[in-house]
Amino acid sequence: MPLRRQPIVTLLLGMILTSSLWGCASGSAGSSWQVLSEADFGQPTLSTMFLDAAFGVTTDLGGGIHYTEDSGMSWTRAGVAGRSRVALEIVDADLIWHIGYGGAVHRSTDRARTWEYLSSLPHTGHIEYVSFADAAYGWAVSTEMDEIFTTDDGARTWKRLPFPEGMLRPAALHLQTSRTGLLLDVAGNLFISRNGGETWEQRSLSLEDDWTIPDLNHSAALRFSDDDHGLVAVSLLAEGQTRTLVLRTADGGLTWTEESLPVPAGMFHLSRDGVYLTHVDLRDHGQITLLRAP
Repeated sequence: MPLRRQPIVTLLLGMILTSSLWGCASGSAGSSWQVLSEADFGQPTLSTMFLDAAFGVTTDLGGGIHYTEDSGMSWTRAGVAGRSRVALEIVDADLIWHIGYGGAVHRSTDRARTWEYLSSLPHTGHIEYVSFADAAYGWAVSTEMDEIFTTDDGARTWKRLPFPEGMLRPAALHLQTSRTGLLLDVAGNLFISRNGGETWEQRSLSLEDDWTIPDLNHSAALRFSDDDHGLVAVSLLAEGQTRTLVLRTADGGLTWTEESLPVPAGMFHLSRDGVYLTHVDLRDHGQITLLRAP
């Protein structure tokens, strides 16, 4: 059965209004993750990602795409590319991908200054997650469907792959190489394919007790640098309490170590090298915090 979910803005506002839920807990003050900058975008954003300590891209609910070169202290509006922009991937400063409501795929090759329309995915709803390994190979995922959209020609055409068996609502996506892709679901199940999605291995984040990843887009971000080394930044929920942390593995997801984060529950994006973590506050989703890995 296809996955179903509320419209993203409705779901986001509902979670924000539940202040007794999201205001309960945050990361430990003893975190080794360094806060590099805190910025007020001035309006709601659903996806923000930094490439490094200075350059980042964010979007507004009306479809506007904006970039910064000063750690978010100022933003330049670069264009409009469809409502409710959500799915964002920065491969490098000259290769940035974005997909929003309606499935329109746009690419920038000049540090987010201009955007080129390439194609539309065969899905007219929300596309929440996108990851490209390079200029040709990419995957995109919607929480409204149980399929992965894949391209091997730079988003000009798309094919469909079924979700791995047993996967629940997607929480994060990372295409490591043209053949190796990873999907995380809200129960903390990590699915890894090393042959372009033909077969899958399953791992687990081994979340404690009743902790789960909320049904809110980008409550988790996932990156692997090779077959063994990876990390997941995540907001967790259990019985009205929340935690924010990073889980790191050096054995392909068989075991994980925990690192606390000095931010409350929110939406996460990780740079492809896993060094820079962007956090959008869940209760004031114009507040953007940029952190650097220890």
